[in-house]
Amino acid sequence: MKKILPLFVFLASFALVQCSDSSPVIETLDNHKITVKDFEAAYDTALDSISRLQNIEKKTLLEFIEKDINEVPPNFQDLNYQLQKKNFYQTYRQMIMTRLVAEKNGYISRPDVAEVIKQVEMQTIAQMYVSEQVEKKIQITEEQALAECERMRKLDRNFNLTIDKCKTFAKAQLKQMQTREYLPLVVERIKEEVSIKRNEKFDLDAYLAPKKKVEEPAPALTPNN
Repeated sequence: MKKILPLFVFLASFALVQCSDSSPVIETLDNHKITVKDFEAAYDTALDSISRLQNIEKKTLLEFIEKDINEVPPNFQDLNYQLQKKNFYQTYRQMIMTRLVAEKNGYISRPDVAEVIKQVEMQTIAQMYVSEQVEKKIQITEEQALAECERMRKLDRNFNLTIDKCKTFAKAQLKQMQTREYLPLVVERIKEEVSIKRNEKFDLDAYLAPKKKVEEPAPALTPNN
């Protein structure tokens, strides 16, 4: 069974707001209508979010989806599977149904759940912002793509694609490598843009230190022992 990637986490907190929409209704869940327009918007948002979070160009992502799963490099096969429209639709409708039931049962209004949603939102914004800043630094030439393509072909003789498709996959691989290189630099730059004022009266190290377990004293020896 294919696992659901955390890339769809943005769907977990979407609001079930029905706007004016004249597109065909696919199906109705309780009183919530899933229209073609709604679904296409959700699908496009997923593609945008995943391309940002995974540092993959949207064009490349779409090419991966159009391929047979066996033609896609192993590290992109999960994306290929989950972003097939029929698979994404099942994920989308299941999340709508879960959201509807959660709302009925007052789950979403619970303070502890609201805190988790806030945390997920903050994490997603941080990931997307960092990814966008890394994206601005990445540069891949045709020569680099061709060299990487040749390297992949030597490693895997079954990697038999046209030169254009091979370069597309090669660029994706190089993009991941450059992302690992630039990521620490971007994170450090973000820190430099924030003014930090520490409370000298607060012992942060002590606060964050692991709590030591209090060992119980050994039982006293008795004559019978």
